[in-house]
Amino acid sequence: MKYSFFAGSKGRTMLALVMLCGASPVLALGTPAYSISGSDFFGSDRPVTVGFKFTAESASNLTALGYHDEGLDGLFNAHDVGLYDLSGTLLASATVPDGTTGDLIGEYRYVTLGSAYALTAGTQYVLAAHTSAGDGYRYGFVPPITLTVDPLISIADDASLYVYGSGLAFPTAFAGYDIYATPNMLLSPVPEPETYALLLVGLGLIGFTLRNKKA
Repeated sequence: MKYSFFAGSKGRTMLALVMLCGASPVLALGTPAYSISGSDFFGSDRPVTVGFKFTAESASNLTALGYHDEGLDGLFNAHDVGLYDLSGTLLASATVPDGTTGDLIGEYRYVTLGSAYALTAGTQYVLAAHTSAGDGYRYGFVPPITLTVDPLISIADDASLYVYGSGLAFPTAFAGYDIYATPNMLLSPVPEPETYALLLVGLGLIGFTLRNKKA
């Protein structure tokens, strides 16, 4: 008699778990929106918000906001980071704490949002971070800078923006650099409809198995 690995209630449960693991939306925080090398670090002489404009190329979820950790040894100050629409409305924000509390991924420390913010494909946004006087921010020029951007978004040349002020604010002044690389964010792609269908099938199999056990 042939034996099937997925025969019986235990087998159905295993199959459902396999399907759930393969079909569930990305549970991890996501991946950085970009990485950068060959850039420079500048000490600010007064409080300033720096950031850049970008376009969401695909629907995605913004799950965390981050700030650049120059020495990878913790931040000297806490920093507010925010996502804006082009009209200046603050859509999502977080404070990256000083020290090493924030999650270090690459060269950035991140804070997870209480709930993910959905980016709409084809829409432009501004990502910005505030730094106090005496602290610094990262920026990059034209080559030899290397900017690697997640395909979920695109960053055009001369996208950097800034505004002076005592707190996080919508940056509107154009700067001559390619990008102010101080803020960053973690993104997760929105699962395709068929992924959700597979997830529902997996949940249905688990429910069916549990009902059979109770009978």
